[in-house]
Amino acid sequence: MIYKKYCLLLLGIFSVCNLLQAQYQSYQAKGELGIGVGSSTYFGDLNPSGKVTPIHYSAGAFYQKYFSNYIGVRLSANYIHLHASDADSKNIAYKTRNLNFSNNMLEMSLTGSFNFFNYAPGFSGHNFTPYVSLGIGTVYSNPYTFDDEGKKVYLRSLGTEGQKSTTSHDGKKYGPFAMVFPLSVGVRQALSQRINLFAEVGYRFTTTDYLDDASTTYAGASAFDAANYKGSPTQASIAKQLQDRSQNQSLGIKGWQRGNSAVKDSYLLMQIGISYNFSNCNCPGVF
Repeated sequence: MIYKKYCLLLLGIFSVCNLLQAQYQSYQAKGELGIGVGSSTYFGDLNPSGKVTPIHYSAGAFYQKYFSNYIGVRLSANYIHLHASDADSKNIAYKTRNLNFSNNMLEMSLTGSFNFFNYAPGFSGHNFTPYVSLGIGTVYSNPYTFDDEGKKVYLRSLGTEGQKSTTSHDGKKYGPFAMVFPLSVGVRQALSQRINLFAEVGYRFTTTDYLDDASTTYAGASAFDAANYKGSPTQASIAKQLQDRSQNQSLGIKGWQRGNSAVKDSYLLMQIGISYNFSNCNCPGVF
């Protein structure tokens, strides 16, 4: 009798294990919809040392289409705020240069994603995975600052490195869009078969050196005289004020270094968020 009960118990355990294995193997991720919030950090001519601070903010949303429990393609949108100021630098040369900028950017990207573990939310042992993603995208950028009267001024249209001057052509004209190449790593943890929490760090390489409106050399004050400027006298006056904001001594001599065009600007996003899974398995899972 005891032997019979023991055999029935083993048979029951074996049946449950087979059922769970069949459910796990039948799980097929279809898609994931998520939102995230976090920080943003700028790297460029106004942060030449590459410090991770100061940190600002970002927010985003994504939809990821899965082709297996390992591989997916993600469409993402992010809002990113960047800011940097020479006044915050400990380097006396940058403090003297005294440039600053802010930038509210919109980013769209398409990336391929790879889960390192077989991720099947709701099934014991398959509720966590680190992942990596890599892709391509575009970012809308329009850097701005505040003039001496505290008025917000967008910099791209002013040509602060001589882009609108008839006498200087050192500065390169730049548009509002640039390409980005996102490289991200993260971790994903299932709270249930449908809900995940994630944390992600993503670095953005870009094709522009003008997220901060600083790249090459000073055009010289005369480049912004009304007679030499392709714009209104008011624009010329504002551009002259903002192209050289150096303190104690004037750095705005034509040909003097204003930025470093050899290195493109970049930025880093760190976000945490929540996402919802779409799958073709609705069977109950066991954590």
